[in-house]
Amino acid sequence: MDIKDRMPRRRIHPGRKTRSWRERLHSRRGMTLVEVMVVIAIILTLMGIVGYGVMQVWENSRVETTKLQMGRMIERVQIYHVKHKKPPTSGEGLAVVYGDAAVPRDAWDNEFIYLSPGPDGSDYDLISYGRDGVEGGTGLAEDIHLSDMLN
Repeated sequence: MDIKDRMPRRRIHPGRKTRSWRERLHSRRGMTLVEVMVVIAIILTLMGIVGYGVMQVWENSRVETTKLQMGRMIERVQIYHVKHKKPPTSGEGLAVVYGDAAVPRDAWDNEFIYLSPGPDGSDYDLISYGRDGVEGGTGLAEDIHLSDMLN
């Protein structure tokens, strides 16, 4: 038995011209302009969806960062309260608590609002006006109150 007998034979159809691999390679030159535009549109749509999700996570992380910062600041206010037997007044503000160090700002680079006495008979309250930096707001621009976080 010869090696040629063991190799599979190609079927040759009568009337059909067989092409070499080079001819098959060059028979299709590339993608049409419409195909390229469809691929680009799909990619841009996916990027838009992913980008929107990333921005939502980014904004939510700013809110959480501000809440954590408020917790650290209140720890310093509590230490001041223990040392001086009273919390700082609204007039003194947080500057007296931090001394020479800079008073931290919220995640949107706005100053925190310190109130003493606070609402509902509490000794103090700390407020961040949120993304828009003005009192009030909804959604991500909603004000963040320490008194709401503690309740």
